[in-house]
Amino acid sequence: MKQEHKLVSEVYRYLAPFINTDHEIYISLDGQAAITGVGRGTFVDSVVPDLWFTLLTAAEPTLVEAKTIDTNGRLLLMQSQLQAWRGVGGGAHKPAFWIATNRAFDRFYFWSHGEFLPILDKTKATANTVTLLPPKNRREFRSVSALALHILRET
Repeated sequence: MKQEHKLVSEVYRYLAPFINTDHEIYISLDGQAAITGVGRGTFVDSVVPDLWFTLLTAAEPTLVEAKTIDTNGRLLLMQSQLQAWRGVGGGAHKPAFWIATNRAFDRFYFWSHGEFLPILDKTKATANTVTLLPPKNRREFRSVSALALHILRET
């Protein structure tokens, strides 16, 4: 299992008791599922973050993008995500938060989307994937449960 998928599943495990199941929940949609969702009118566009859920006390969904940070401290972003989620991007489903783990799965990180915007806005790429350094100002945790608790606090 990819570290990113493991991160998403572990975070969801801790958030699940606080999620309103009367609302839509989407977890790590693949590209084709998102395209199908656009065709059915579920999504406005096909660039959808890894976690989409509504907490019990919330009126609106929370969207979270998950990444793995490589040994060089970089993360991989799809060109479509970069184009959709930058400041002038036309993406309808921008994440509120970004989370990440290292390859060893023993460090976990959190940023708001606003903290990512300066990096997204200055990144220029023509390839399908973009490798970039995440923002330096990050919250770091030693467990997934602590990261999930922080997501609850921020939401």
